[in-house]
Amino acid sequence: GLPLISRRDTELVLTGWELDALALHQATGVASLALPRGTTCLPPALLPYLEQFKRITLWLGEDLRSWEAAKLFARKLSLKRCSLVRPGDLQPRPLEALNQGLNLTKILRAALPASHKSIVSFRQLREEVFGELVNTEQVAGVKWARFPELNKLLKGHRRGELTIFTGPTGSGKTTFISEYALDLCTQGVCTLWGSFEINNVRLAKIMLTQFAAQRLEDQLELYDEWADRFEDLPLYFMTFHGQQNIK
Repeated sequence: GLPLISRRDTELVLTGWELDALALHQATGVASLALPRGTTCLPPALLPYLEQFKRITLWLGEDLRSWEAAKLFARKLSLKRCSLVRPGDLQPRPLEALNQGLNLTKILRAALPASHKSIVSFRQLREEVFGELVNTEQVAGVKWARFPELNKLLKGHRRGELTIFTGPTGSGKTTFISEYALDLCTQGVCTLWGSFEINNVRLAKIMLTQFAAQRLEDQLELYDEWADRFEDLPLYFMTFHGQQNIK
């Protein structure tokens, strides 16, 4: 079937026998090829001929051996561009489907994607894993400048990670988290506060005092200077306070 393939064809159906390729071409008009050795193997020498196709449907036969071969060949051809026609009574090999008067176009449209959107193999993750090993420090996250012991524990503030601090009332959770956030904020980490117990004015006062490292109520003439610097931090506050509707 190769001489019938145009350079402009982007979709292809791979079959196991010449008559199946002919049946497909006759019934659907789609570009179709028969593997030279049937379902026994997909020689590496053939792979360059299949590079131009963005979508390849494997319709190899009607038995379990053909189904297993289709899954194996799809891995060689790249799972993302392959679909498989699962063998069954209503989905026999193309020649048999044509003889039974079945709709071959409909069968092709119902082909299953070779790759599952919720499942990946290590082959797909391999390069990303290597990237994490090469860039260990970057993956570790933003380190705290003032909390070296916390860096040992959490390896820095990492994207996509949730950390929960617990403790009884008055144990210093808010005070510490304010310092924790300020440390990162001054390093450019965008920070959003959702404080449901302490109102934003009081929270901002605590953080500004920590930022200035002095009691501003005793030196009000310095307030504007420190407030201007504090205002430049990538720091934001949610307006929610107290009990809220879950929506």
